[in-house]
Amino acid sequence: MTISASEIRQALENDEFVFFYQPKVSFLSGRISGAEALIRWCRGDGDVHVPHTFMPVAEASGMVPEITRHMFPRLLEDFQRIRGQQGQEGLAFNISGSDLDAPNLVALIRESISDGRLDAAHLELEITESTAVEENDVIARSLTGLLAAGVQLCMDDYGTGFSSLATLNRLPFSTLKMDQSFVMRLMRSPKSATLIKTSIAMAQLLGIKTVVEGIESQQVYEALLHYGCTEGQGYWISRPLPLGEYLDLLNSDRHWPASPVGMLRMAEISHSWQFKLVTDTVFTYLKQGERPDSAAELLHVDHQACALGEWYYGPGQALAGGSDFERLELPHRMMHEVCGEIFTAMGNNQGTDVLAPLLERLSERSCQMSSSLHRLETHLLLSELG
Repeated sequence: MTISASEIRQALENDEFVFFYQPKVSFLSGRISGAEALIRWCRGDGDVHVPHTFMPVAEASGMVPEITRHMFPRLLEDFQRIRGQQGQEGLAFNISGSDLDAPNLVALIRESISDGRLDAAHLELEITESTAVEENDVIARSLTGLLAAGVQLCMDDYGTGFSSLATLNRLPFSTLKMDQSFVMRLMRSPKSATLIKTSIAMAQLLGIKTVVEGIESQQVYEALLHYGCTEGQGYWISRPLPLGEYLDLLNSDRHWPASPVGMLRMAEISHSWQFKLVTDTVFTYLKQGERPDSAAELLHVDHQACALGEWYYGPGQALAGGSDFERLELPHRMMHEVCGEIFTAMGNNQGTDVLAPLLERLSERSCQMSSSLHRLETHLLLSELG
């Protein structure tokens, strides 16, 4: 069936476009943590069209910004109903390069934030990689304006061919959304599994959460459960739902499988990486005789502020009371105390005779931490089997 631009315009006038909502589930809690708003065209004859049947025509006709302007108030209305029912529920909303190229999207979002209709912290804008890497001054200004307004940015379709580490460095994305093409090959391709795991680990080290889409079986969901990704989305969890059905699903308080192991593994990676960065900084200082630059000082933060500390005093508290978990705190705190001594020594231009014993102490504490983390992980896995 061929769809024309005039039909799309008529549908806008007839208010035939609506949002369906596809839930995202937290791998840590097993509960719905948010949803992605997906546009649908509900025609008068009862047919429901998905975006790939009409959005290419809208894009070619330059109508996408007009559709976005028309639908954004509907999104705000739905957002209020969802939050009124569930409190802190967040929504993700897809925008295109042509939306960002138009001057009024940022103004529209800023206005809704300023008049209280939208809490920026609970809106996430999904942008495809290809849009994010474009060398376009207008798009860059729009993204900067959205970030200044407090809106969260998600790089959608991550890994589909336009990935740019420079873009991740340039724009503070809060989320990476792994393309479903990797997930579809997960169970039959070790390479796809490795790419997913390493991408999740990279995101963790950058302080970015990860969403994996395209989960269409329980087998895939449970395989991802221990990878360390933050959220999952796909037809096995739920198809996109009309607003009323989505609200019913929220009220059902349904649970999916959950595990703390993935987040624990990410904490392990952060711990190991930070230890190696500090060691490399000291080695470079001793080798070159130069004090570390100001960026290196960021390696030494309060024990509650590092990635491992944020996990331990945050989501990790769900494990509080267990002996393996409680054994983590002391060596972790002592590691940070040694780090403080190391950076003080470098600031005072001390040499190998002072720093070598400190590195030995740091290594001992790190080994204690690693041993405790591995023991905790093993016990958690065994308890899941039980």
